[in-house]
Amino acid sequence: MAAKPDPRHIQRWVRHASAAQEDAWRERLAFLGTGLVIHLRPGTKLLRLEGYASGSVLRRLRKEFGGKLERIDTVEIATRANAPRRPLRIARDLAIIDAHGSWPPAKPKPRLLLRIAGAMAFGTGEHATTASCLRFLREEPGRMDADWTVLDIGTGSGILAIAAEKLGAKRVEAFDYDERAIKAAQANLRRNRCRRIKLARKNLLRWKPRQRHPLVLANVFSEILRLAAPQITAAVRPGGCLILSGILRTQEEEILATFLARRLVLEKTARRGKWVTLKLRARER
Repeated sequence: MAAKPDPRHIQRWVRHASAAQEDAWRERLAFLGTGLVIHLRPGTKLLRLEGYASGSVLRRLRKEFGGKLERIDTVEIATRANAPRRPLRIARDLAIIDAHGSWPPAKPKPRLLLRIAGAMAFGTGEHATTASCLRFLREEPGRMDADWTVLDIGTGSGILAIAAEKLGAKRVEAFDYDERAIKAAQANLRRNRCRRIKLARKNLLRWKPRQRHPLVLANVFSEILRLAAPQITAAVRPGGCLILSGILRTQEEEILATFLARRLVLEKTARRGKWVTLKLRARER
């Protein structure tokens, strides 16, 4: 009788590549979603690509792109990912701390303190795209009516959805396609005692919006934003705000043109390193 697989262990696909080709690899592997991890190697011109997906997908990656499959310990990864991180202040009254961390007693404590454990899901606040989305999100509550709602597309760890609830949204809809992201988000929702967030697993490219929201956030890869532009814009209420991120500077013009053509107006742009975040407003009818 064959031995049962050890649930502690999973496989990942690993390949090294030139750092100059990072943008091309991100586009090529965009279908992995949050299952793609890219590590830049300081002092070298190389980067390390890691893919986390089903066994069949990983074997296809190795066949098409080379590299190797590694057997890894999920407990070790989770322990490393959940190692204490430094508190991160996003705005005067909004900050993020590690799931098991504490706010430094010597610093004024913000009114809204989110506890986020990213594990293998995207979005702990440190990345330029997440931080920029949070700052743009923080600007919106004062423009909303009492019953404002939010749609968070590609929620990852759930950090944007959680921030939206804490900032006063009456209801938040959040979805992601990656099962690991959903599990991480569920844990973070419990950790932050969220009650007004509806979390689901959906494929953005097959999703059809059923209602419009005054605020929509989409922090996903540029190519996905371009392909899903009709669905995303259809979810924004006239006069509503759309925050887009996950955009590389080399793709900023194309993504902006795609959404401006769909009756949106650019309000603000945040550029940090190679990443761009756009804040747009839907035209009133």
